[in-house]
Amino acid sequence: MRIKDPEYPAAVEAAMEILRKRARQGQTITHGELSAELAVQGFDSIPPHRGVMTYLLKDVCLHRNEDGRAPMLSAIVVNKASREPSDQFSSLARSLPFSRPATWSWWDEQQQVFAQHREE
Repeated sequence: MRIKDPEYPAAVEAAMEILRKRARQGQTITHGELSAELAVQGFDSIPPHRGVMTYLLKDVCLHRNEDGRAPMLSAIVVNKASREPSDQFSSLARSLPFSRPATWSWWDEQQQVFAQHREE
């Protein structure tokens, strides 16, 4: 899948639903688990690392968050070995429109995601 594919917006929506469900449960999800859950829903061409997954996770964070102030939903997507978000996530958090401060940590962002979705 490529970001210009007509089904890409539906893949972003599917990813958001998967991540919201995990966030409501207070659980993280690995890139591989997200890729597998998307495959079950028919989006079987989204490998867990690099490529379209990177764009998908960025678009999940930007959805209804154009100013970047809301918690970044992809903070709960973690590396299987380290159980931490990827370096790409930290780079995204420090870029526009998110512009997280130097004191920012991915753990704080994760906690904000969990809190936001518990309240919904």
